Amino acid sequence: MSILNFADEEALGHVQSVDTATVIVRVDDIAALRALQVNRLVALQSSLAGHKLIGVIHKITRTAVAESKISDIDQTEEAHPEVNLVRITLIGTLLDRDGARSNVFRRTLETVPEIDACCFAMEGERLTRFMGVISEVAGGAQPLSLGGYTLDPKAEAYVNGNRLFQRHALVVGSTGSGKSWTTARLLEQLAELKSANAIVFDMHGEYASMKGDGFVHLRVAGPSDVEAGRTVDHGVLHLPYWLMGYEALGSMFVDRSDQNAPNQAMVMSRAIVEAKTAFLVAGGHKEVLANFTIDSPVPFAIVSVLDELNRLNVEMVPGARAEKQGDFHGKLSRLIQRLEGKRTDRRLGFLFPAPGIADGYAWLDQVVTLLLGSRAANGGRGGVKIIDFSEVPSDILPLIVGMVARMAFHVQQWSQQGARHPVALFCDEAHLYIPQDATTGAAENAIATFERIAKEGRKYGVGLVVISQRPAEVNRTVVSQCNNLIAMRLTNGDDQAVVRRLLPDSLGSFGDLLPVLDTGEALVVGDAILLPTRIRIAKPTNEPLSGTIDFWDRWAEGSSTAALDKAVESWRRQTLVK
Repeated sequence: MSILNFADEEALGHVQSVDTATVIVRVDDIAALRALQVNRLVALQSSLAGHKLIGVIHKITRTAVAESKISDIDQTEEAHPEVNLVRITLIGTLLDRDGARSNVFRRTLETVPEIDACCFAMEGERLTRFMGVISEVAGGAQPLSLGGYTLDPKAEAYVNGNRLFQRHALVVGSTGSGKSWTTARLLEQLAELKSANAIVFDMHGEYASMKGDGFVHLRVAGPSDVEAGRTVDHGVLHLPYWLMGYEALGSMFVDRSDQNAPNQAMVMSRAIVEAKTAFLVAGGHKEVLANFTIDSPVPFAIVSVLDELNRLNVEMVPGARAEKQGDFHGKLSRLIQRLEGKRTDRRLGFLFPAPGIADGYAWLDQVVTLLLGSRAANGGRGGVKIIDFSEVPSDILPLIVGMVARMAFHVQQWSQQGARHPVALFCDEAHLYIPQDATTGAAENAIATFERIAKEGRKYGVGLVVISQRPAEVNRTVVSQCNNLIAMRLTNGDDQAVVRRLLPDSLGSFGDLLPVLDTGEALVVGDAILLPTRIRIAKPTNEPLSGTIDFWDRWAEGSSTAALDKAVESWRRQTLVK
């Protein structure tokens, strides 16, 4: 039985014009017009039996008609000096039956209303029943719930988990609008799945509060971790230099403004290949030795590379009459200085770990199993891996985050077709390392990595969830590949423009809601959501550590809890002192 059985006399108006997905309805009853609200749902008669077209009210107008236009009206009839019009955007079709199922909502428009077709307001019990139909569609056996619909808070708002991660997602909103809350809501449900697999790039340590067997917390090694010799067994992650590809190594060590930069890059690449060859020969890895390239993740001794560069930098070769300077004599000095400077920088200890920590052939297998192994593969623990990057220097942050993303992508790429287990990358504060305007080689390298994942990741089982308070500053190519949008309140005009460009033409008016959304309320549109609309995000069990400090109330308190001496000491040590 249809949940939307209307009698003709219940119609609020009749269709006056139709234009693709936009319908204009004339309403003669003033009381009915006053009861209508923008962004509420309506149902319209379809030319197909058993179909009802569902639309969203976009605009309500009441326009006076000039006297000359009503002069011909028969004076014995009541004259209507106003024309009341409602602009409606069609968003889908409700089918009374679809095979064995009844009352099925589809995001398709197989027909459009006919002229003079009746339009009905969806409210009260009918709205509740319709939202119930929407809520039953969980997109699979395991539901993914965001919260409740603003139209009807009692109806659960589900998204299709497959489409959300297959086709990438964008979560945006101004500071304090609820982005971290929404992300935590997604992560908690993901972590409960038996074979969950996700990596979270946590820039400020705000997801350290996420608890449970489904989570494992790691942090990129800081100076104190390096000094104490902590390893991945202590939750400390080293990311050795040899994991970088050739382009990343060049962007870090070669100064592109140096006139000798091409020579330096060429000599460095040759020295790295020789160092990798020496490692493989010493370990007896003959099969790898026959096929590896400079981009292959093979450990090598940075000291060997430095020795070779120093040798070439002072090399003298036989000449016609006497010794003369070699081809690279004196041309590698700046490269050597930069490499030595990076190697001795305590902030970069995670890149240059002590011998025995991350220079063995088996180390990569261990780390890949930890980061890309599912919850089931890791004994029921750690499906969601949260990596804290808060101690990584900002100037090389894009390079390091890109290194982890590149590792995840290449492992998936080189896995056999049937053996790939999908992984989602949650890119928190994405504008910091996937910027629109790259000013450094490190940023360019990261952008190239994430652009490739955005374009090709679906084929290899790598999904992106891009999270940012400034979508206008995030790389446009990456943003354009996100087919699902969860937009919280946005007040900046440039950021609003980015979101509006992502909305379908028929839903462009939804962009007007961006500056007026409540905290914790989101506009959700995309392949994963059956009904594009406003959703009030449900509270996560473990709230992220991103709560806004109440300035005025804290200032009004009688005592301060600030431990400034510890803060200063942490600043000196470049490590948080507890």
